Amino acid sequence: MTGDVPASPGVRRGWRGWAWGWVALGAAIMAWGGVFVLVLLVFASVGSPGDGDNALRSVRPLLLVTLSLTGTVALACVTASVLAFRLRRQPAGGGVALALLALLLLVLLIPSLTSRHTSVAGVLPATLPIWQVAGVQG
Repeated sequence: MTGDVPASPGVRRGWRGWAWGWVALGAAIMAWGGVFVLVLLVFASVGSPGDGDNALRSVRPLLLVTLSLTGTVALACVTASVLAFRLRRQPAGGGVALALLALLLLVLLIPSLTSRHTSVAGVLPATLPIWQVAGVQG
């Protein structure tokens, strides 16, 4: 007799009933947080000049783990956004998440988009190196 009772619509849907827009938005915020942690780790790995690369070597495992987790979260954000649009589950959240991810990508790509001949401030760099030994460029 209990097998004749139909399940509620929320139970039958399973993962299709999840709030994919909110999942995508959370993943986008986590991607921003991952980039923030990466920046902190890079700043922590900068040692004094002449110390070698010991500071970078000590932080390298954390950098690699954080980089892989941030990439995975960004991929999860794109996947959840697509599911939010396709399943019509909070598509506005999926759109905002994609916009946040695109903004993050733009912020990360700005240094590579600038010309190699000018600095970010727009001043031409010096043609000679800062240091010279007895007039010989080394």
